[in-house]
Amino acid sequence: MPLLGETIWFPLFFDIEKAYDRTWRYGILRNMYDFGLRGNLPIFIFNFLVVRYFNVRIGHSSHKFMQDQGVPQGSVLSVTLFNIHMSSILHHLPPSVRGMLYVDDLQVSCQGSDMRLIERQLQTTVNRSVKWCDQNGHTISPSKSSCVHFCRKRNLHPDPSIHIGHIQIPVVSEVRFLGVIFDSKLTFLPHVLYLRKKCERSLNILKVLSNTLWGADRVSLLQVYQALILSRLDNGCVVYGSARASVLK
Repeated sequence: MPLLGETIWFPLFFDIEKAYDRTWRYGILRNMYDFGLRGNLPIFIFNFLVVRYFNVRIGHSSHKFMQDQGVPQGSVLSVTLFNIHMSSILHHLPPSVRGMLYVDDLQVSCQGSDMRLIERQLQTTVNRSVKWCDQNGHTISPSKSSCVHFCRKRNLHPDPSIHIGHIQIPVVSEVRFLGVIFDSKLTFLPHVLYLRKKCERSLNILKVLSNTLWGADRVSLLQVYQALILSRLDNGCVVYGSARASVLK
């Protein structure tokens, strides 16, 4: 999202508590019905979700407990079913608010030049999102959620006050979203410094493994490099690659 002139971009990053464990199963089936899925597939998903038990073993097996909510973690279908359930929250946003959802990472934002209008739109969004969560078995954590004030204005201007219930969502100078650290000026300097620190540690591992006497061969070292260093650099490079050349050095 470019910041041009007097433009203000204010995103909210929500933290949904125990999103997988509290997923409303009948909400999944309802959304599948709304998507037009009929026949044996909803019946299969229903049996997949409801008939689930677990035991806790401490010495001897405990009594059998029924898992009455949530999706099974580790299953191939779990992420897809969770996405089917969570995707409907984006349908409750005001027209002027944009939302992005990746599994349980939810971000909504509003852009403009009038801070008071942005504050009203975002508060409306929060109220609708909280209402949706209450109706679908989820809870948004106000203390773990955050918002960032992105702008290039040099003069003093107040941050908007957004609340979940009676608790204000904290305004922070930088936030990590999908593995990328966004700072309020979009310089990406904190993210580059974080990457540098992580990659330097991984390089030390490569130095040890490349010992000429007992070290790993070239192919193994390349695989370690791709797993520990290149994967970190590739993640989000399309985003932070727009930083200044002096930052990326």
